[in-house]
Amino acid sequence: MKKLLASLALGTGLLMTSSCAPMSPTYEQVRTETDGVLQQVADLIPDPKTVQSNDEIGPYPCDEPLALGRGKGSFYTGQWHVFVEDSFDIPGFVHRFPAALGDGWHSESLGVPVSFAQVYLVRDTPRMSLSVEESTFDGRKAVELLAISRCGILPETPAP
Repeated sequence: MKKLLASLALGTGLLMTSSCAPMSPTYEQVRTETDGVLQQVADLIPDPKTVQSNDEIGPYPCDEPLALGRGKGSFYTGQWHVFVEDSFDIPGFVHRFPAALGDGWHSESLGVPVSFAQVYLVRDTPRMSLSVEESTFDGRKAVELLAISRCGILPETPAP
């Protein structure tokens, strides 16, 4: 949970520095983009595997004062655990992973030393951050994926 909160805080700060363009995408569009990248990463992990999505993370406002945000709309946070066999080499996968994702992504340092395999990537267009790391969740070995989208506009809810 500490890793999730730290990743959210760092990703939020990075994403909040850019505001949405006049023709902002919808929140559903940025969620679909983000889930597509998470699926792309999960597909790179060989079988046998089990993919579990954490759908409990709701939209966060892009103009959140605590995150020094100034964008309009909300960003989506996708968190998946890809459970693997005990024999799967997660550090090796994390090390080789950036090259497998393709062009448009670059590695950035979070500036916090960790004792597990981790890579933090950023894509400039369309904006997204992605953390891929070694994890144990509910006692099972996993590759944890955390992606944070660009800002998207939530649908307006009618007044009651």
